[in-house]
Amino acid sequence: MKHPLCFIFIAMFYLNLHAQNAVPQVHVVVATANWTTKTLTIQYDLTDPENDAMTVSAEISLDNGLNYSATSQVVFSGDIGAGVMSGAGKLITADLSGLTVPNGAICRTRIIAEDGQPFDLQALVNEVDSNRLRSDLAFVEGIRHRTAGLAHLTAVKDSIKQLFNAEGIHVGTQDWAYGGNYMAQNILGTHRGIGESNKVVVVDAHYDTVINAPGADDNGSGVVGFMEISRLLTRYPAKKTLRFIGFDLEETGLLGSIRYVNNGGIPANETIEGVLNFEMIGYYSEQPSSQSLPTGFELLFPTAYNEVADHDFKGDFITNVGNTVSSSLVDLFKTSAATYVPELRVISLEVPGNGSIAPDLQRSDHAPFWATNKKALMLTDGANFRNECYHTPQDTAEGKLNFTFMSRVVKATLATAFQLAEVQHAGWGSAPFSSPVSVHELGGCKPTVAVNNRSLWINTADCSWKNMQVTLLNSDGRMFLEKNIHQVDASLRLDLPNIPSGIYWLQMKGDSGIAVEKIVIP
Repeated sequence: MKHPLCFIFIAMFYLNLHAQNAVPQVHVVVATANWTTKTLTIQYDLTDPENDAMTVSAEISLDNGLNYSATSQVVFSGDIGAGVMSGAGKLITADLSGLTVPNGAICRTRIIAEDGQPFDLQALVNEVDSNRLRSDLAFVEGIRHRTAGLAHLTAVKDSIKQLFNAEGIHVGTQDWAYGGNYMAQNILGTHRGIGESNKVVVVDAHYDTVINAPGADDNGSGVVGFMEISRLLTRYPAKKTLRFIGFDLEETGLLGSIRYVNNGGIPANETIEGVLNFEMIGYYSEQPSSQSLPTGFELLFPTAYNEVADHDFKGDFITNVGNTVSSSLVDLFKTSAATYVPELRVISLEVPGNGSIAPDLQRSDHAPFWATNKKALMLTDGANFRNECYHTPQDTAEGKLNFTFMSRVVKATLATAFQLAEVQHAGWGSAPFSSPVSVHELGGCKPTVAVNNRSLWINTADCSWKNMQVTLLNSDGRMFLEKNIHQVDASLRLDLPNIPSGIYWLQMKGDSGIAVEKIVIP
């Protein structure tokens, strides 16, 4: 008989052999620009537990991390390239002499370290937390309508932005006036890719409700789902860009997604690789006859119909809806679920063309993408064909939504987005650095800024601005305030009661220019 310690040693050997290789960790200590000598010095710490040799790259952004296209204008040297080992106090020097910096730019650098190791996607999928989904939904639930629930609608919008900021995701918005006195807003969280950044993978959900419903399933479930994926995937660089979108006014005729697709939401240099649209993902039932189907469903989709019928019409599955051009995306989601979340039952549909043959399958924010020949999925629990509380005051979470089911849908979607975006086994860190221009003046406009009693005062008396966007960033580039102001007063007061003391950058975008000021909050 072998000594028992031998078995312990062998077990530990195999556990270590098969343990997930840890992702490198990058901490950018400081980035300092000398605009006289046109040089940028970046100090960073690099850690890899297995002490793998790493490939380090650096990027430059002039819009606080939305794009890193300025990288091509910069020459780097120092602790960069292949073969970089762990250590503190690593230095990279950048020659900025070829860099064109627009007035009002918010400059940022990003350092990426790749160790070439495989990624344990299953381990990441397993991090989706049903308790966190439940906690988030407890806040999101409530009427989120532009007239009947404006306060809560605004609070949910703010919470999405705050999450993106906390995770280092660039926050943007697409704003437009609707109905005379409502400013609609799509919320855009961008995690810019490192290799094929102009290819974009979208994960989205609409956050508004109808006028009388608290919208736990429709579509609070989708909102907390895309929030959870944004938390987990953006810890790591991806080859392609990940964009997380909260669409407004879906309940008013898909107006938010139509606006995004057709009115400047997609930059001309970007291509959409795929859209994963959450449309109600929380209602689940194992009761026979709890799932109904649209008229004619059995004729259009006989295979799917038989799958539902064979389970006694139980509402125990997620519907994976694509169109002809999205066939590869349908297959990827189906395979991802089977591989990483085998407990999730998936029924897949492919509707011809843009889906007009089946109007019930065009009722969410994937439809404008289909209409413009872009790949998109609708992931849905079936809405009114399963959830009898749909569009009623009874659309609440407690005792009605199944968070295990919801988490499984989120897991399968995360796995799909991970593969589509080509997330890398790498670490990254970023930091802002000062722009050569502190204030950009146009047409004699000179806004002045003062801080008094933890209030921010902006005087625009010299400007003829009717509209203004105010953004306040801390020294790490994290957004503390974003406000769109219409009918700008000559003297504007913004209260900052909970903001920590420190140095901040205030960006003011008006009708005719941009002003950026460095301020100190005592």
